[in-house]
Amino acid sequence: MVKVSVVVPVYNQEKYLERCMDSILGQSLEEIEVIAVDDGSTDSTPEILERYRQEDSRVTVLHQQNLYAGMARNNGLKAAQGEYVIFWDSDDYFAEDALEALYGEIKERDADICVGESTRMDLKTGEVKERCYLNWDKIPEKRPFSVRDIPQYIFNFGINCTWNKLYKRAFLEGKGLRFSALKQANDVYFVMAAYVLAEKITVVDKVVTYYQFRNAGSLSQNAVQVRESLLQAYLEVKGFLEESGKWEEEAIRSSFVNKAFGTMAFRFSMAEDYEEYQKLYSFFQEKALPALGIGKADVARMHSDKNAFELSKMLSCDAGAYAFEQFLFYQKKTAQYRDKVSRMREKLGKADEKNQNLKERVNALKENVDKKAQKIQRQGERIEKQSEKLQKKDEKLQKQEERIEKQSEKIQSQQALLDKRLVKAALKVQNLFS
Repeated sequence: MVKVSVVVPVYNQEKYLERCMDSILGQSLEEIEVIAVDDGSTDSTPEILERYRQEDSRVTVLHQQNLYAGMARNNGLKAAQGEYVIFWDSDDYFAEDALEALYGEIKERDADICVGESTRMDLKTGEVKERCYLNWDKIPEKRPFSVRDIPQYIFNFGINCTWNKLYKRAFLEGKGLRFSALKQANDVYFVMAAYVLAEKITVVDKVVTYYQFRNAGSLSQNAVQVRESLLQAYLEVKGFLEESGKWEEEAIRSSFVNKAFGTMAFRFSMAEDYEEYQKLYSFFQEKALPALGIGKADVARMHSDKNAFELSKMLSCDAGAYAFEQFLFYQKKTAQYRDKVSRMREKLGKADEKNQNLKERVNALKENVDKKAQKIQRQGERIEKQSEKLQKKDEKLQKQEERIEKQSEKIQSQQALLDKRLVKAALKVQNLFS
């Protein structure tokens, strides 16, 4: 029985593919199948996949011609036989017990989706962030949960990527969920729609994926290239929410607006020069926000002051003014932070002084206790010596008593002998007179 189908879209990943496949086939949960879908690779990727297929019967290799990752995942899902399915990327690698942890949790909760933690590695800077893909403050303690439990956070408790989520295949088939045909951001609709449609969602506090960020051959491209696909992806989600009647629910709409705008704002951090920054800004301001229906009323819906500030400025400033406003905003934040740090240092200084005084008092008490302990020890030694003397006297008295007892026994013996002699003498006297 196949417990989990692992679908892996692959395009020109000869550099990382072997590490990825080894980490999948080395999973502690062995009842799996691996469906690798080659998207028309031009490097040695097809040969590598064929070798793995020949070496492990659990591997199936499919081929398509440059239809992108979304269609590759859809084709892999069609071929899947497992009770559950997960979609992993070929440039990442995975914890040895990732599937075991996800499978155990989703089975125990009888859930439609199980979400795990992930670690992000920036291949450009070398920066590593641990457990950075679940917002635990937005996840309810109740397990499992659904959109009814956290409508205001349903799109914000985790990311839109698929590589940290295990799905019940019957749920995906029953809801007809499929990935978009977009070149990038083709998983946005799939993940967000699944969150809304799922009756039971659960999470596991376990790192399952080691995600490679800013990989030139990755499914993720730079911010300018992905902008059109990103907008189209969120328009698809908006259309889904409108058709399902969810768009009119204030909490769900708030969650969507936060997710959509937060994703856009994150793209600015990926811009590497001002020209690229201006292109992104103009696109989001002039096209994306109006298309998504995000306006001034949504400023109040933002979950963070940062996003509220950035949205309000984007709605009223051009790129240059927005950048200057951001500078002023973060300058103010920096000043506030420095002031806070200064107050904390002052507070810590006072606490340190108090601790020093307490330490001196404790040392004085300890010294006093040590003196008393020494005095008690000396008294104990004297008592022990006296006890030894008394014990010797007691032993001497005991020996004297033993001698006296022996003498007494001797005297008693002599007295008995004397009594016998007196009796004999009396009998002799009596015989003389009789």
